[in-house]
Amino acid sequence: MKKILAVLLAFAMLFAFAACGDNGDNETTTTTVADETTDAPVADETTAAPVTDETTAAADETTTAADETTAAGETTTAAGETTVANAEMSKADFVKFLNAETAKAAKGKYNFNRNCEYTSPIDVGSATGILNGIISAIDENSNLDTVVGGFLGIGTKKGAFPKDDLSDNYKIKATSLKESDLGSFSYANGVYKFTLANATNPKKTGATPLSRFTNDFITHEEVVEGIADFTNAITVNNTNVNYKNIKVEVTVADGKITNIKYSYAFDATLALKAVVTINGSGAAVTNATFSDIKY
Repeated sequence: MKKILAVLLAFAMLFAFAACGDNGDNETTTTTVADETTDAPVADETTAAPVTDETTAAADETTTAADETTAAGETTTAAGETTVANAEMSKADFVKFLNAETAKAAKGKYNFNRNCEYTSPIDVGSATGILNGIISAIDENSNLDTVVGGFLGIGTKKGAFPKDDLSDNYKIKATSLKESDLGSFSYANGVYKFTLANATNPKKTGATPLSRFTNDFITHEEVVEGIADFTNAITVNNTNVNYKNIKVEVTVADGKITNIKYSYAFDATLALKAVVTINGSGAAVTNATFSDIKY
């Protein structure tokens, strides 16, 4: 009996130790799981690919977009440089530009349209009948106004250069203006406007602002030649022509002249001789345009 109790006691102690051994293994397992969690925590995964980094990436993309905007800005700047070429120039810079560009435009292509109208027809008083009689005997369709008006430039003249033959008076001139020649200088929307000083009996030698700008005016020598070509029954003793209210507009686009417009008024007195000396006078206004200039 004692042996049986001893064996049972031994088995009981063995199972007790076995139970204790199992509890120790479970705790170790728990500890192991915790260690694994520590080795690969969710927090570390978040750190590895955080939302903050994605935001940074988005910010980088935004920066890239900003860089692209800057690149576009450079394009704008490039366009701006063209605009700068068309932007307002000072009077001194404009004169240099005008002189250089008209020298090129004079060799290019352009259209010309000019109209000159009497504001006061040629008046020679009681001698009108005498002169008209002489003139109509040569050409029944002509009279004092048409003959004298012819060399004064009265009427409409138009053409396309170089296709049409234009008088040198009506071609673009390579200007030789000075800064001091330009009065009432202004700029707006690609158009430069200025005035030139009045001129009395200008010569085509570049001695006056008008003659440094254009050849579109009459000289005493041209009047004499014009009358002589028509008839030797009338001679010109003297001429006096005053040019005033001279206005010029120059349009500039893409660094080139595309249009030139000018206008002026003039009055003239003539001392003619047809048997007797006859004094006459007249006045007119001229408007002219060079358009579609290409060079």
